[in-house]
Amino acid sequence: MGRGRGSNDKAIFEALSGLAWMFVLAWMFIPGFKALVFTVLLWLFVIAVVSLLIWAIYVSMRTKPALSQLGTATPRWRPDFCPGKAPTNGGGILQTVRASREQDISEGLRKIDWFQFEKLVELIYQHRGFAVTRLGGANPDGGVDLILKSTTEESIVQCKHWRKQMVGVRHIREFLGTLTDQKIPKGIFVTLAGYTEDARQLAHKHGIQIFKETDVIEMLEESGLTYSKEISKLLSDKTKTCPKCEHEMVLRTARGTGNRFWGCSTYPRCRCIINLEG
Repeated sequence: MGRGRGSNDKAIFEALSGLAWMFVLAWMFIPGFKALVFTVLLWLFVIAVVSLLIWAIYVSMRTKPALSQLGTATPRWRPDFCPGKAPTNGGGILQTVRASREQDISEGLRKIDWFQFEKLVELIYQHRGFAVTRLGGANPDGGVDLILKSTTEESIVQCKHWRKQMVGVRHIREFLGTLTDQKIPKGIFVTLAGYTEDARQLAHKHGIQIFKETDVIEMLEESGLTYSKEISKLLSDKTKTCPKCEHEMVLRTARGTGNRFWGCSTYPRCRCIINLEG
């Protein structure tokens, strides 16, 4: 047994020695052999580097949340989430990123004009699967800005881009009249500043859904629009639209007072103005 093992080791050694001598002779006397060896070594190096990068990316994706998930998943969608429970797996970072984005959206909502606000609400319901017809703007809409239709329901949406003024009872009553006139039982009222308590109770009594700024931000999240290019473009749009004729408005300065205001670009055909704060 020992003698046979020694013979095998000797044979292996002689074979390796023979290969080594063949490599040395080929290196010295065969043209192009050096280039072939360098090419093989280079490819082996490239394969090793690529494999290392793929492994690193795989490990990173398993241990960190994907950037595409930021803002698209809200806490209540997470199966491991419950009130009072500290978030895990980077939840603190996600919450910080989400809070920062919500602040950006809040500021953007207050900077856009009424026309862009209507388009934003329209975009939300389109992404929720509704067919949306826009009747608001400069047209005589009779209190109807959007009509939503699905296979099972039809609703009327009234949008008020009010940043300071709260919706009162009078506005809800007028909206109730619109619903009656249109013979559509379901109504949705969307604003920013919110509602008086009496208006909220009246809306609740008649089944009218009411939304304020925080609700709009939440709807953007639920619709997967928080980080979308569509919303970013809409919120960064600095143009103003005339509420009477829907032409673009331009920033002007009053001659007497020096106060700045938005005026319709078609002046004097359209004399609509909006003060700078409005």
